[in-house]
Amino acid sequence: MLANKLASGISWFGSYNVFGMIGGTFVSEYLNDKYGPKCRDASRSVHDSLCKEYYQFFYAQGFLLGIGIASVLLPAFSIAAQYFTKYRGLALGIVISGSSLGGVIWPIALNKLTSEVGFGWGIRAPIQTTNHIKAKPDFSCVKNPVLILLAVELFFVYFGLFTPFFYIELWALSLGLDSNFALYTISIVNAASLFGRIIPGLLADRFGCYNIAVMAAISSGLVCTCMIKATSVAGITMFSLAYGFTLGVIISLQGVCAAKLVSPTQYGIAIGFVMTVLSIAGLVGSPTNGKILHVWGHIGISLFSEIMMLLGALVFLSARLKLNSQLLAKA
Repeated sequence: MLANKLASGISWFGSYNVFGMIGGTFVSEYLNDKYGPKCRDASRSVHDSLCKEYYQFFYAQGFLLGIGIASVLLPAFSIAAQYFTKYRGLALGIVISGSSLGGVIWPIALNKLTSEVGFGWGIRAPIQTTNHIKAKPDFSCVKNPVLILLAVELFFVYFGLFTPFFYIELWALSLGLDSNFALYTISIVNAASLFGRIIPGLLADRFGCYNIAVMAAISSGLVCTCMIKATSVAGITMFSLAYGFTLGVIISLQGVCAAKLVSPTQYGIAIGFVMTVLSIAGLVGSPTNGKILHVWGHIGISLFSEIMMLLGALVFLSARLKLNSQLLAKA
């Protein structure tokens, strides 16, 4: 439907979705605590089936979908964090891995549904509601210096984190590879991300979530430089697996790292604050990479993503050392 649009223009759907999904969690948590779930249900209708034009897709996939996901994302994080202390990393990893599993299934399912029942009927979904106990939000945790450093670190990381996710399919097509394989690269990334969200959770509980997250940020930056070296089906598959795994680690542990710094009653606010800051990078990161792509090609976005994530890893290391100055200590 949007075959005549540039990649940088279409990438605004995903980037604004990330912005609304992650940035909206802070406001969503406040409204959820203050008024309950009623205010968020209005945004959960699916409008994609009616879309024909660019602005309609942006409104549905970027704005409405982002808000809808934001309304349920943070409660899932904060509720699980309150019930687990010793194995919090594993618990949150399992919770967030659900989106990876969905990311494996839905691209394949939607591809089949679109060809069999059409685009509109392929994406319609029911609305559900839930009960809620209201609470008074406590914002004092946003002054924590380590929490602020964590937010800054993730801001830099998210500038490049989703670049391969949005552009790996385009890279595969530019190499002349099979279009069906190019479509399934997203499922491969999500499949690897599923394990990246669970296995490191166990390691984080054993060695410290900040220690594992710093290594994940460094690894993600290094992996991004390998995208332009993947020029075959086997190469892109291996890159997608490596990238998906490191992507899953960062997404899984960001909530664990934030929850470590505050009391159980502040989990939602702390995680929401961090996500709001990094959502700005999620909003402009992919379109920025789209512009870089048009000027310097895939090597440009690969190097830009690497630099931003390694810079984020450096800030993450400073947050880790501020939390505990002993380099080999569990933190």
